[in-house]
Amino acid sequence: MKYNSNMKREDDKFREHQEKLELLRARVYAAKIAYLNRTPFEGMEEVSYDDLKSIAQQFIRASYEYQKLKYGSIKLRISVAKLLR
Repeated sequence: MKYNSNMKREDDKFREHQEKLELLRARVYAAKIAYLNRTPFEGMEEVSYDDLKSIAQQFIRASYEYQKLKYGSIKLRISVAKLLR
């Protein structure tokens, strides 16, 4: 019984991290579109490259946390440049 309850908690952690990653991924794409179209985004009048880069770095950090949790190490390295293509 203890094993099963621990597995449920771990599954919940994975689910929480996956939801956070999906939210941050959508945020990156929305910020990228706002940057390209020079439109407002989340209270910013216009998204600068530095703003876009910091949003992408938040996603990368969350992705690394998820990989460490799931695999024990980082398996897939992501750069800001690749993410913003």
